[in-house]
This record gives sequence, structure tokens and C-alpha cells, in this order.
Amino acid sequence: MKITDVKAYLLEFTVRPEGFKTYRWREGLNIGETYIPENKMRSLLLEVETDEGVEGFAFSGHGRVMLELVREVFRPLLLGEDPLMREKIWKKIWDIDRIRQLPVYAQGPVDVALWDIAGKAAGLPVYKLLGGYRSRVKAYASTFTLPTVEDYVKLAEEAVNRGYTAIKLHVWGDVEKDIEACRAVREAVGDGVKLMLDASGAYTHEEALWAGKELEKLNYYWFEEPIRDYDIYGLKTLRSKLNIPLLVAETTWGSLFDAANHIIQGTGDIIHSDCTLKAGITGLLKTAHLCEAFGIKCQVHGPGLPNLHVICAVNNCEYYESIYPEDAFHFGLKNPPIVPDKEGYVHVPEKPGLGQEIDWSWVEEHTIEEL
Repeated sequence: MKITDVKAYLLEFTVRPEGFKTYRWREGLNIGETYIPENKMRSLLLEVETDEGVEGFAFSGHGRVMLELVREVFRPLLLGEDPLMREKIWKKIWDIDRIRQLPVYAQGPVDVALWDIAGKAAGLPVYKLLGGYRSRVKAYASTFTLPTVEDYVKLAEEAVNRGYTAIKLHVWGDVEKDIEACRAVREAVGDGVKLMLDASGAYTHEEALWAGKELEKLNYYWFEEPIRDYDIYGLKTLRSKLNIPLLVAETTWGSLFDAANHIIQGTGDIIHSDCTLKAGITGLLKTAHLCEAFGIKCQVHGPGLPNLHVICAVNNCEYYESIYPEDAFHFGLKNPPIVPDKEGYVHVPEKPGLGQEIDWSWVEEHTIEEL
């Protein structure tokens, strides 16, 4: 099998899920104002074609930059290659980064598309091709940053009624206000629901220590990115003073190699990884197995079918992160959004490859440039 063409579709569309006028993370990271004014989002659909008629697809949230990378780097590199030689291609791209200094998200979509091809060629869903550990996994509801404390309480109660047994809060970056929301949600849902806080790197060392102590009183399950993931000294120090598990390494470059540094340096209790920022399914799988060797959980960051397939192929990831509402970043697919059943589980597709059903009429309507 040989790769005969690599196509890319730059997509632009309006995002307005019910109840949300803009997407918001913490202060300073407001997507609605900083990245997609007027709720306009740009994304990219990558298509890899082969001489045997098997095609692989992957989405990237970084449309314009990825389009140019496909044009200048990935298309020339991939043409004529055997798409089943994924490790070879992964290593070639990894080595090219030494000179081209690719964005942290660049390698992921290419690798995901190749795994989609591999699953279709084998007639297997990707999670079984990766080894297969389970066909369902617990999901947690992952919030946006909401306007008020009362909004968090309302959303948490709604999520629990939907079947979620765990909820992660994205908050404002104001440590006292953030903990106020954490207290209110704990009071609202009781002790039977696992709760997590993602500070998105907002706090100083002192604020993070205070927040961690407060979260321990509230029996929160983990404390995510209390300070920036690059702050090795700060994370080590913080971990030595807290009992609540720290979830680290989401935003750093270097895939499994960076994860190894965090493990050896003892910065956290759980390593964060995904298919987008950590060099695709291959990079995520390597990271999960690395963590397994050290007896550490590898929590997969973000929603999506590629992440779900890896989660269902490894034994040391506890949850699927479900952005709530689930249709918030759901576009370009005929598949319905991934939602939990009444017991709080999400189920991986059993179709060959990733199980993505591309909505080509939607893609054509929203394509503003094509390669």
C-alpha cells in the first residue's frame, strides 16, 4: 500500500451551542475573544489517500497553520510512503522537528489519519488494533468557565442527572473565587461524585498551595495544572506539601520524552497526554505504556474518537474527558456526540478505523480553502 495523495480542508464555522454565547476558559485565555471572535472557529480536516482506496481522516483545531504545514512539510514527506509503516513515519516527523521546529500540535493529525487507515485495512476498530483492553470507560463532565458560582452548581446538578459520576471545573483564575465555586459544587452534589479542579496554570506558588489545601478539605480527586507545567521546581515543591494528586504535563512539548522528565523529577501523581499535543495516537500510546512501567496513571486530555480509542486500549487511564455540553466541539461528523450512558460510561465505536463518519455536505459548505 502506498500514499497517493494528501488533502486538507480549511474549515470556518460559527460555534453557538445552546446556552453558550462564547467559549470561555480562565481570565486571559478567553477563546471567544482571543481565538475565535464572534464565535468563528477555524479547523482543518486532513485526508490521506492510498492506492488501495483506503482513506484516513483526522481533524486539527489549528486550521491555517496546519494547512501550510500540510502543503510545505507533510504532503511531500508522505507521498509514496507505506501508510502502515507508522513508526517509520512518526520518527521521520519527529526528526524533522529538530530543524523545522514544528508546532506542538503538528504531528498529531498525521499520525491519527495513518491509524485510521490501518484500522480500516485490518477491518478492526483502532482500539483493538492497539491491543484492546475494554470497550467502554467512565466519562467525566468537563466544564467551560462559567459566569457565576450559581452556574457551576446548576451545571453540576444537570450533569449528575445525565449520568456523570465525576465533574471537572475550569474556573476563572481568581483563587478565592475559584475555591468558592469548588465548595458550592461539592455541597450541591454531595460526596458520591468525584470532583476535580483545573486551574489552567493560573496560580502563583503560594496560591496553588492554599488552593490545594482547600481542595483536600473538600475531598477533590485531583488538582490539575495548578501552576504552569514547565515549572518543574514549583511542581516538585508543591507536590511535597500536598496530599491531593497533581495532574501535570498537559501543555509541554516533547510527548513521551517530556513525560519521562516529569516522572523522573516527581512533579505529579498523574501524567496528562493526548493525541493532539503529544504526537498522535503513537505518541499517546507510548506515553501511556511509559507511565504503566512506573505504576502511574496516564489521564488522556480532551474529547474525541482518537483519544477514546487509546483510552480503551490501555489499562491506566481512568476517565474520558467529556466537554460539557458534549456538542460544543462536535463538527464535521455524522456521528452523534459521544455521551455517557445512564451508568456514566462512554462506548468506543466498533467500526473499522476510528469509526468517524465524515459529513461531506457540511465539510463542503464550510471549506474556505482546499489543498
